[in-house]
Amino acid sequence: MPAAALAQGDRFANDPRLDNRRDAFGVSSRQAAHMCAAAAEKALQGAEYKGVQIVGLKQIEHKDQGYALESWVSVSGGGPAGRGEGPLRGTLNCTVQQGKIAGLDFDGIPGV
Repeated sequence: MPAAALAQGDRFANDPRLDNRRDAFGVSSRQAAHMCAAAAEKALQGAEYKGVQIVGLKQIEHKDQGYALESWVSVSGGGPAGRGEGPLRGTLNCTVQQGKIAGLDFDGIPGV
């Protein structure tokens, strides 16, 4: 993704922990954060949650094979089986290995 396009829609633009230096697998910490956010939004919307938002990045750790990220996430309603869950806040733990999402885990948001 071109740097200009990334900067325009970069929800993590002001986070000094992220950079655009690519690792051995061609992924930067900023790209990893965006990959995790997109995967989380897709998973939550797939579980029928509404008002999905990645609120912020708690931490990021560079690993040998990629990155481990933890973020805050919120949903305003919906949820599996139409239970009407929400608003809820929880955390997302995401692992990017070798340039791909290797793990996605939610805490505090049931059904995903």
